[in-house]
Amino acid sequence: MIDQEQTGPDRDKVISDTGWGVKPDDQPANAGQTPDDLRHYEYRPDEPDVIRTILRQMRKGFNTPNRVLVEAGRTTIYDLNGDAFVINGLTFGDERLIELLKSLGAGFDPQQLCELKPDFDGVREYGLTRAWAWGAERTG
Repeated sequence: MIDQEQTGPDRDKVISDTGWGVKPDDQPANAGQTPDDLRHYEYRPDEPDVIRTILRQMRKGFNTPNRVLVEAGRTTIYDLNGDAFVINGLTFGDERLIELLKSLGAGFDPQQLCELKPDFDGVREYGLTRAWAWGAERTG
């Protein structure tokens, strides 16, 4: 807890040492600092808890998600800076796509998305409008 009486040049260090509002050192400030192997994810439907794994990997190198683009063969998540995190293999017709979109806070109709088949060659874009609680991205 920060002492209310704390003043002087060390006050900022005390706040920083608590970790409050400070981005972790292992989380890059933008995707330009992210290694190439963390910018893509090869989706395997048989992998247990795959959505959590995807979100954790994305969190390691990207800022808060802003929109999702779903197309044939892949899903791309764009963060606030416009940096792309690509999930190869997750596409229309997969029930985990709905789980991912719900986890990200996308505004969409699950029934309409269920009707699209894996061979659908169109593109769907979803905005992520749900408000995130402060610090929610760090609790993965």
